[in-house]
Amino acid sequence: MIQSDYNGVHMSEEWIKIIAPATISNLGPGFDVFGMALQKPFDTIMVRKIDQGIIISSIEGQGADGIPREADLNSAGIAAAEVLRRCDAEFGLEMKIVKGIRPCSGIGSSGASAAGGAFAAHVLCDQVLSTMELVMCAAHAEEVTSGGLHADNVAPCIMGGFTAIRSYQPFEAISIQPPRNLGVVVAMPDVMVSTMESRKVLPHEVKVSDLVFHVGNASCFVHAMQTGDLDLLGRSVRDAVFEPARVNLIPYLKQAEDIAMSLGAKASFLGGSGPCVISFIDTDMMDGQNIADSIRDMYHENGIGCESWVTSWGLGCKRV
Repeated sequence: MIQSDYNGVHMSEEWIKIIAPATISNLGPGFDVFGMALQKPFDTIMVRKIDQGIIISSIEGQGADGIPREADLNSAGIAAAEVLRRCDAEFGLEMKIVKGIRPCSGIGSSGASAAGGAFAAHVLCDQVLSTMELVMCAAHAEEVTSGGLHADNVAPCIMGGFTAIRSYQPFEAISIQPPRNLGVVVAMPDVMVSTMESRKVLPHEVKVSDLVFHVGNASCFVHAMQTGDLDLLGRSVRDAVFEPARVNLIPYLKQAEDIAMSLGAKASFLGGSGPCVISFIDTDMMDGQNIADSIRDMYHENGIGCESWVTSWGLGCKRV
C-alpha cells in the first residue's frame, strides 16, 4: 500500500528492519585487513520505499545529536544511495536510525550504519548485487566520512564472523567462522577518538623487520581462527606499528591491557582506532565479567568514565 507524505512524495507503508552489529577492526597485525563482527551492541535501521531520493527522518540513540540527518553526509545514507545507484533502482527510500553503538568508539559505529544502510537498500533491491559489491558500497561511505577507503569494519558487519581482505583492487574478502569459545570483553573509556584523526598519526613507511613481524603474526592469526587455537590466537595479536602510533590517544591503554592479561585474557589490544580496549577470552574457562569490571574500575579511579560489557563474535547484518 502507498501513502503520500513529505510534500506529496509517495511512500510505501511497508517498513523493513535491519540490525547491524558492532565490529572489531585491525585485530593486531591486520590493519585495514582483519575484522570481526560482534553480537552486541548494534544499530537498528528501518527503511521503506519512496518515489525518489533518500530521506533520513529520524536518528535516535547514542550520539544521535552529533550525527548528520543529511543523507549525503550520513554513512547509512551514502551507502544506501550507492546501492540504489549500482542497482539502477527507480525508487528512493526513507530511513530511521537507532544508534546502539556510540560514535568514535573504536567498534565500528560508522561502519555499522554504513553496512546497515547498504544491507537495507539491497533488500529493497531484491539483493541483486554480489557480496563483494555490497561490501564496497558500504566501504564507499566509510571513505567519504573517514577520509580513507577501508572495509575492515563493513566487511565483517555484512559477511559475519572473522573476515580478512585479500585485496582492495579488485576487492576480495573471505569470512571464517571464529572458534565457538572465543569471547570478547569490551571496555569503552569516555574518550572520543575519531577515525579520521587517529589515521593522521600513523606512519607512512614501516621497517622491513616490522613488515616481517606483521606477516608472521597475521598468518598465524588466521590459522588460529580456523583451527580454534586460542593460545596461538592470543600470541598472534601483535602490532609493531599501528597501536604504538596511537597509544598516546588513549589514556591508560597499557594499564587496561595489563589488567586483562593478569586476569586470564588470551589477548588484549586497542580496538580499531580506539578508544575501546578489546580482550579475548576462552569462554570455556571464564565468563570475562571480572576483566570488564576491573578495567572499568581502573578508569573510574583515574577520573574517566568507562562502559564495559562481555559479548561474543556474531553473524553480521540481518533482517528482523
